[in-house]
Amino acid sequence: MKVANTVELKNQTNKILREVMKGQPVIITYRGKPAASLTPLSDEDLEDFILENSPKIRKMISEAVKDVKGGKLTSLEEYMKAS
Repeated sequence: MKVANTVELKNQTNKILREVMKGQPVIITYRGKPAASLTPLSDEDLEDFILENSPKIRKMISEAVKDVKGGKLTSLEEYMKAS
């Protein structure tokens, strides 16, 4: 696994991205401490990545989990009738 600091990332962005696209993850450090990671992302992974990192989706899932735990459930049949 490669490690690059922010200066290397700035000066060698294209080179680092080519390595990541070939499957080599890179850890980016800021002032000597790990700050981020670059990992390959395929077209197939893009939708999952967006859904997993969307604040709006995360909020909706959190609210749904609270509803389920609180017993607020609607059957599919009831939902379809209401639609």
